[in-house]
Amino acid sequence: MRNLFFLAFAAFMTLQVTSGFAQSRDELETQRKQIQQEIEELRQSQNSVKKSKKESLDQLARIKNLIRKRDAIIETINRQVKLIDNDIFTNNREIYRLTKELDTLKAQYAKTIEYAYKNRSSYDMLNFIFSAVSFNDAIKRITYLKSYRDYRAKQVDNILRTHQLLEQKNQTLAQNKELKAKTLEEQSEQMKKLETERKQKDAVLSNLKQKENELEKQLIAKRKSENSIKNSIAAIIKREIIAAEKAEKAKREAAAKAAAAAGTGKIVTAGSAASTTARASNKLENTPEVTAVSMGFENNRRKLPWPVGKGEITGQFGRHKIEGTTLYEDNIGIYIQTEIGMPVKAVYEGSVSAVHNLAGATAITIRHGKYLTTYYNLSSAAVNKGDEVKLGQIIGKAAESEDEDGVGKILFVVNVVVGENPKYLNPEDWIKPR
Repeated sequence: MRNLFFLAFAAFMTLQVTSGFAQSRDELETQRKQIQQEIEELRQSQNSVKKSKKESLDQLARIKNLIRKRDAIIETINRQVKLIDNDIFTNNREIYRLTKELDTLKAQYAKTIEYAYKNRSSYDMLNFIFSAVSFNDAIKRITYLKSYRDYRAKQVDNILRTHQLLEQKNQTLAQNKELKAKTLEEQSEQMKKLETERKQKDAVLSNLKQKENELEKQLIAKRKSENSIKNSIAAIIKREIIAAEKAEKAKREAAAKAAAAAGTGKIVTAGSAASTTARASNKLENTPEVTAVSMGFENNRRKLPWPVGKGEITGQFGRHKIEGTTLYEDNIGIYIQTEIGMPVKAVYEGSVSAVHNLAGATAITIRHGKYLTTYYNLSSAAVNKGDEVKLGQIIGKAAESEDEDGVGKILFVVNVVVGENPKYLNPEDWIKPR
């Protein structure tokens, strides 16, 4: 009975371990396929710009993204191999334990067979029963003989179950060894591709280094565009603050007139107006509705959707050195490579503060309370100034990058108004991680 319980427990634990392993392996396989799909999309993008002989920062960013994802897929494969190795170790240990258990069960069964053979005579059985000193003792002896027969049957069942478990473990072991061989083959193939891509990166870096003067001109042109955007955002904030102050003043004057007409004698003074302004968290938050939008934007930090359905970041926020050169890049937002004509969507609800042309491309700025988002390098706009937009609403389409390399690109900027000035934030801290 104890052996039967032990075998049942072992089978249950084996099922649990196998189930846990399969789940982890399936998750890793799903992750690997997703990364592989992203790699294929990047490779297609690379192929589409091969005809362009002009080296650019976008090309360098694309190959670096490709290498980063290739490293990620290799790391995923390494984790898969580790899981398979752990399962092979567990299987080998279970096979050893089950083999020893099977030998023990066979030896015990052999002893019962030997004993049954030696006492096979019906006369001996009858003699054992009728030699009882009482009727109750005879009943106990009959019960014992029946239990002994049942015990032998259970021994056979235990041997068969153990043998089946052993066969299953051997099959699983063979499958895992085959899976490991295939996974290691995939790992080797990915390593070869990674080496090729690293060489491509080195070639791009070498060309960029030789063309630092041309690259510097590209950076100057980009800074000029970004300065236009910064000036536009500053003007929008100034205009919005003036409008908010006028609205607040008109509201106070209307309240004063209403109070005077009612004969209450209550007058809104400059001091009370200043107090009202002091209580406001921001000059743009002049109504509870606007404040609610700001709070909603804040509460969705790292949860906001991407402005495009498909894309890769090719220019990160802030100041950083360009690898392989003596030059620096300082971006006010993030540059996202996407497809030409890809719909650009509002990342949160708000009102359109501006739709204008900057450096030959359309820019749209949307205000979300004290926060602003700007979408630059659009080929067209689907909204107008003053429109109320919803989260995910299409506001325009992505235009081709300035390199004219057959791919689309947009600049996505996030600001918060501090006092009367914009503070630039890293958009990657606000959108969902990919």
